[in-house]
Amino acid sequence: MPSVNLSQAMHLIGWTTALSLLAGAIAFGLWFYPTFARSKPVPSSQTGDSSGPARSTRQDVRLCQVNPDKNETDTDIDIIAIHGLDTKSPGTWTWVDPNDPNNTVNWLADPRMLPSQVEAARIFTCDWPADLLQPSDLVQKTDVEIALLLFEGIKRDLLRTHDKKKVDRPILFIASCLGGIILAKALVGADYKCSSYYSLRTATRGIIFLATPFGGTSFEDVAIWADPGLTVWALIRRREVSNLLGWVKGSTFALEALVRRFTRLCQDNHNPCHVFCFYELGKTNLWRKVFPWLPASLPGWKQLVDMRSAILQIVLEPLPLNRTHRLMNKFDGPKCPDYKQVSGKILEFLTKICNGTPLAQADARIRNVHYSLERLKIERLSGDLLPMDRCYINLAIVDTTAFPVSLLARLNVETPDKTIEVTLPTLFEPRKSQDGQKKQPSRILIRGRAGVGKTTLCKKIVHDFKYNNLWQGLFNRVLWVPLRNLKVEKRQSAGYNFRDLFYHEYFSQDLEGRELSEALWRALKDIKSGRTLFILDGFDEVSQGLGGDMSVFLEELLNQANVIITARPNARLPPRLDPLDLELETIGFYPDQITAYIENNFTDRETRERDLEKIKEVQSFLQRHPLMQGLMRIPIQLDAFCYTWNGFPREGVPETMTAVYKAIEESLWKKDILKLQKKKDGEPVTGDQIKKASRKKIESFVEQELRFLECLAFLGFYDDVIEFDWKLRNAVSDRFASDLLLDKDLPCLSFLRTSDPSSNDQDRNYHFLHLTFQEYFAARYFIRQWKDKQQLNCLQLSRDNCNNMEPATFIEKYKYDPRYDIFWRFVAGLLDADNMALDFFQMIEKEPRDLLGPTHQRLVMHCLSEVERKESNFTGLRARLENQLEQWLLFESDFTGNSKLVHEMECPGQVLSNVLTQASEGERTVILESLSRRTAVPLNIIEVVSPWLTNRTSARQCAAILRMLGNQDNNLPDKIHQSIAARLEHKDRRVRRAAIEALQRRADLHDQVLQSIAARLEDEDRRVRRAAIEALRGRTDLSGQVFQSIIARLEHKDRDVREAAIKALRGRAVLPDQVLQSIAARLEDEDGGVRWAAIEALRGRADLSDQVLQSIAARLEDEDGGVRWAAIEALLYQSALSLDVLIPYIRSFYDALLQKSFREHLYCVQHNVKEVVRKLLLEKGAANVNDGRRRLPSTLSC
Repeated sequence: MPSVNLSQAMHLIGWTTALSLLAGAIAFGLWFYPTFARSKPVPSSQTGDSSGPARSTRQDVRLCQVNPDKNETDTDIDIIAIHGLDTKSPGTWTWVDPNDPNNTVNWLADPRMLPSQVEAARIFTCDWPADLLQPSDLVQKTDVEIALLLFEGIKRDLLRTHDKKKVDRPILFIASCLGGIILAKALVGADYKCSSYYSLRTATRGIIFLATPFGGTSFEDVAIWADPGLTVWALIRRREVSNLLGWVKGSTFALEALVRRFTRLCQDNHNPCHVFCFYELGKTNLWRKVFPWLPASLPGWKQLVDMRSAILQIVLEPLPLNRTHRLMNKFDGPKCPDYKQVSGKILEFLTKICNGTPLAQADARIRNVHYSLERLKIERLSGDLLPMDRCYINLAIVDTTAFPVSLLARLNVETPDKTIEVTLPTLFEPRKSQDGQKKQPSRILIRGRAGVGKTTLCKKIVHDFKYNNLWQGLFNRVLWVPLRNLKVEKRQSAGYNFRDLFYHEYFSQDLEGRELSEALWRALKDIKSGRTLFILDGFDEVSQGLGGDMSVFLEELLNQANVIITARPNARLPPRLDPLDLELETIGFYPDQITAYIENNFTDRETRERDLEKIKEVQSFLQRHPLMQGLMRIPIQLDAFCYTWNGFPREGVPETMTAVYKAIEESLWKKDILKLQKKKDGEPVTGDQIKKASRKKIESFVEQELRFLECLAFLGFYDDVIEFDWKLRNAVSDRFASDLLLDKDLPCLSFLRTSDPSSNDQDRNYHFLHLTFQEYFAARYFIRQWKDKQQLNCLQLSRDNCNNMEPATFIEKYKYDPRYDIFWRFVAGLLDADNMALDFFQMIEKEPRDLLGPTHQRLVMHCLSEVERKESNFTGLRARLENQLEQWLLFESDFTGNSKLVHEMECPGQVLSNVLTQASEGERTVILESLSRRTAVPLNIIEVVSPWLTNRTSARQCAAILRMLGNQDNNLPDKIHQSIAARLEHKDRRVRRAAIEALQRRADLHDQVLQSIAARLEDEDRRVRRAAIEALRGRTDLSGQVFQSIIARLEHKDRDVREAAIKALRGRAVLPDQVLQSIAARLEDEDGGVRWAAIEALRGRADLSDQVLQSIAARLEDEDGGVRWAAIEALLYQSALSLDVLIPYIRSFYDALLQKSFREHLYCVQHNVKEVVRKLLLEKGAANVNDGRRRLPSTLSC
């Protein structure tokens, strides 16, 4: 019996072991079934022997970028996600719908998820050799070796993606499960400067751990029976279990030591690393993993990695996720609460990593997010982007004395005097204030009409400050604040302040937004933190309608020390506004900018080939139509004109402003019909279908939109409203176009613009492309009602008060109102297109009439300019109206000695021609003097007046003709040039001067003409000599003979001639040494004015010899104070000044120099002259002042 019992016992033990092994194998087969199902054995040896044991397919480390549209240049940080044990990418990060395996979401790659939230980052997944079953024919890698391989692979692959071969870009790691342990091991191993991977260590700025088992896992509870089964399973597959499994069974001494070293690494003062831990709340039933058929009520549900194991002590507030361990790295969409937790922490870390202090974070957030190229882009009507280097914004000092009469003056697009132009780089340079003192402006107001570019100006300032270092020495930051945002309902809170403004404007989407707002506010108060420039855009939009605390805050905002305020011309500034230092206005393009814009517009984007024929056609058209040329100085008008040009009929380019606007309207509707997705017979309209559609057909597609625009324009124009908020838009839509879906349709309309397309519809204000487009559509509404014999709906939008009016009554009431001037032009032009101009002009001619006359004649003249000259029922009335205008011009010229109507572009050429031939000598002279102030005169007028350039014509009349010809941009025939040149010898000084000025602008003057101008340097009249100087100065086409004739006059007996010759040579880049010596000889001239001119001509030149500089220095003892001062300035700005030049005159030099400021005088009292000179020369970058040859005598002192 004993032997039998022993045998049975041995047999029982064998079966128990076998069952245990079998149970373990089954358990792990079920547990790791997905992995095994995916794994396929591969040949073990590199020779291809397939009979050997299987080997893992993942023995290397690979990075894979999951947002390939991002590159190094448009990002500033890398995110690298590392998977855990026995998995790989992208499966680790991919959620699979249990009901539909084809429905998957990879939160690292899905454009709705992390890529959309981290625009400034590249996202990578990192695969590493993490197979649970390893090849049995190889010695297994240790954890240290795997950690080294991890960093080697990351370093290698990052180098491939870096254009500059650098791996020091900041890195944020996302580590799942055991991947976090391997990453920590790699970082600890690289934490010394001699390491090959030290650059990766310092580049690592943050890590997000997802259920990383810093204290082991609950796997240790089943390891006693699972290990044998797993070993059997590995043997069956000709592999062996990975040694890494030991790291997850439970806490070990090695794991605890690693955690301690890693914690110290993260707290390093020089290279800190932000860390955060997420842990699971979901439980895993280990028994049901083995036996799925067991009841769910069976005990054994546990967290695989519990909170105690998943957190580090330095993470004070770890967060849980409501999911099991298997789903800790998988999220089903952007609305998943757990995903929001993880992605929110990632964004928080990115902010902390990319920026330092809260203030630096705030500045970086504004620069990188709010001032991104996407937000600063300027889009043309065509949809193409306008490069910033071709963005022309012209500013000019406001002329408060001018009263706008002409169309171009009303639109503020007359070519301004260059002397009042202010460029952006010089905006804050010192200039004379109203009290005559020189002051650096810090509070600036910029006015501008719609379409001239105020918002574009703001974008240009922000762009150039960020990318081109504009004003970097003056300001630390530029804060662009669209003031319309102050009207947003959610901002209407008691005690609104700068913290609230910064939060709402810049940081409302940041988790730490309040902290950033506070930091920015503290910087604003603390002068040591640097100056802040506010750009307060659109004051006119908040000048009314704000009350309470918001009104008080607006006043505080406007009174900031450094501020640029933009506003419409009619905006009234608050009475308690602090004084402004400078008031400017945005003005239209200059002629050369129009030319550049046209050339760029008709240049192929890819080949850069210009369409020279089309460019010539456009420029020729504008030269023939001075009024249109003036209108094209408005940026948005020029953009629309160029966009529409291809749609103009070849045989008939529009001749009037109204016709051009009609063509622009038609062209833009064709584009908008496609954007609005209009349909014909149930099918979307195509571009080919709409391209050749008639105007009637086009209007049928957009009937509701067109009616809405007409009513919106007219009601706004009638009530003096140009910004339409959502209440006004809805009021108009409900009354006149109720079928429109404003939220959907308005963004598709090219005729309307919103300053903030990114905001909610209720927060947006819309305005027309330009005020003239609003006037155009308002005129369309007027004509619609006129034709339909309906009253005008004169609803006052601001007060919801309706006052209907007959069109005839409306004309009587507003025909002389200056605000309606362009409106009536469009009415006349649109009615003329329908052959209804006769009725309109008959209505204008009715009572009441202007008692004095000029206002009525101006109205008639302006409206006539929009009516094409053709045979119609209007021909007879037109002739009578033009005859009345002729009689008025003659009367005005005779009675007032002036003719304001002649000065306007709209004055008909035929009327001018008739008046000039009928007028008396005195009347003709007055009219010609008025014409001389115009920048363009019809060719038929030039043909009429040019034959009068004879000696028989009075000097006053001849000078007026010359000034008129000199103002013309178009090329004049050679015959007229010869007539002008012949007047250079005229006996009257006014004629000679006018002839020189008329020739000055011509680039192709004959040598004989230049000789004649040079001869005027000897003219007896000072103004004529000055005109000759200006005409010759800077010309590069002077022949040797002309040049020598100027030089010869340096020795002229008359002081005025010598001075004129010097001034004519001043500013020329290249002058022969002989000429420089001749000018230098004039430094000894008997006349102080000539000596001063000689110094000014030599000032700033780098090609002066020591002998010439010595001669300038000798003028430090000149008897004339102005000459001494000129010598000081010339020497101060001479970059290569030798002390040998100054030594003989050093006391005189500083006696004069110290007069410049009391501050410099004090410096000289406290220091000896030698130190003063050394300081001066060092500041100027002159030669080494310690050179023995140039050392000053130590005895010199103040």
